[in-house]
Amino acid sequence: MTKIASHRGGTHLWPENSRLAFRQTAALPVELVEFDVHHTADKVLVVHHDATIDRMTDGKGEIGRLTYEQLSKFVIVGAAGETIPTLDEVIDIFAPSPVDLRLEIKTRPDGTAYEGMEEAIVERLVASGMLSRCMVTSFSLERVDAFRKALEAAGHNVSELLGLIWLCSPAVIRQVGWIGVDAALAAYGIFEIGIRAEMISVLAIAPLSDRGVIIHGWAAHDIEMATRMFDLGIASFTTDRPDIAIATRAKQEMR
Repeated sequence: MTKIASHRGGTHLWPENSRLAFRQTAALPVELVEFDVHHTADKVLVVHHDATIDRMTDGKGEIGRLTYEQLSKFVIVGAAGETIPTLDEVIDIFAPSPVDLRLEIKTRPDGTAYEGMEEAIVERLVASGMLSRCMVTSFSLERVDAFRKALEAAGHNVSELLGLIWLCSPAVIRQVGWIGVDAALAAYGIFEIGIRAEMISVLAIAPLSDRGVIIHGWAAHDIEMATRMFDLGIASFTTDRPDIAIATRAKQEMR
């Protein structure tokens, strides 16, 4: 079954990556919630898309240079006074629900890693009992590899996750081609990839699928793209409009 992931908690329905969005998503008939994780200056794991708070809050600054206390002074635009949630708070919302996690590891504004963040994420997922209910993703192959190594160092392995996925941008695909993408996956020993919805086709993914690579999608925000994901049997996909994806799946099931 193709799993639906509510992207940032349903970006086009509620303020992205907010507790409000996550509470609403927890009540939807979707399989996954997608969200993004950063590290504050004092090593608190927080859920926010951008590496800065300028776009989505009433404050300004880089998350990695702010302490959690400083970050907590700013509120998310349109979220009724809510502040940026921690990873633990998001886990608390979804742990009692049937909706699993699709966690994206983010980086600093210049693309460099947050020191020790992968290890910290592993620790929280294990401690909360959510490791087996989590997909982990990143646009950086290095971060995907770092998470796998952190997992193994903690006495766990990739098979305990719902997935470990390299999110491959259209720019990378255009630059190196599908052969180059496959070579990069093989070099890191990664067997799951996330591809932007409009770039997924039978012809494009056949060589990857033949090698056993699991295909996930992202940015399937309308009926056309959601239908494509279901028709192609993609493992999972993210959408800013989970309501549209839910309705599209219902119509397909009726047929």
